[in-house]
Amino acid sequence: MEAPATEVTAQKVAVKVWRPILDKLEVKMTAACLRRDAYLSRILEVELDCLDKEVAVANSEAARAFVARKFDLLPDKKLVTFVLRSDLVERMSDVCARKRIVRDAFLNRLLLLLAASPKIFDRFLGLGAAWKSQLMKDYRGASFFEDSFYPIEESINPFWAARDWLAEDNESIYRIYWDDTLFKDVDLAGLNCYVEDRWVPGHPDEGAYRKQLDDLDIL
Repeated sequence: MEAPATEVTAQKVAVKVWRPILDKLEVKMTAACLRRDAYLSRILEVELDCLDKEVAVANSEAARAFVARKFDLLPDKKLVTFVLRSDLVERMSDVCARKRIVRDAFLNRLLLLLAASPKIFDRFLGLGAAWKSQLMKDYRGASFFEDSFYPIEESINPFWAARDWLAEDNESIYRIYWDDTLFKDVDLAGLNCYVEDRWVPGHPDEGAYRKQLDDLDIL
């Protein structure tokens, strides 16, 4: 006798999304004939575990408050309701609580990476011009690889190529710090998942870090 199928439940989640992200995401979803919320649930199956692993040390309370302030200052946000699997919503709440991650900052970062053009994607993650060709050599030009450089493809693990490349330098998608100089027209510090205290204005570690830099300038 077969075991009864486990019922999959879903729930609504209200998220403030930066409108430029939302607009670009909708265009890509329509072009790819994808249902936004169903696709996002599949992505979260992979990315929540990656988030938990990559943000190995929880943010300080000061760092979390800094990101929250920066996110609140991000202009032109729209309240969007996503219908996501209940188990993933619970998992996301758990990870964000334990690691002191601003949930909407994580989701906006994730959606931005999904929606970004290849050029912008590379810039967000600090990927050099040669990363794709080098990975192609490493994987001997496997046919599946060409569709996996950037997200919104068939793969449910859309960032694996970038993640594999970043790991060589002990970097990760959710630990790379986005500051107010990444793009001249907008401050993306509110989309960070992890911020070292040395980047938090007014924190004692920031003062110590600035002093170290000043001492190096003297040498």
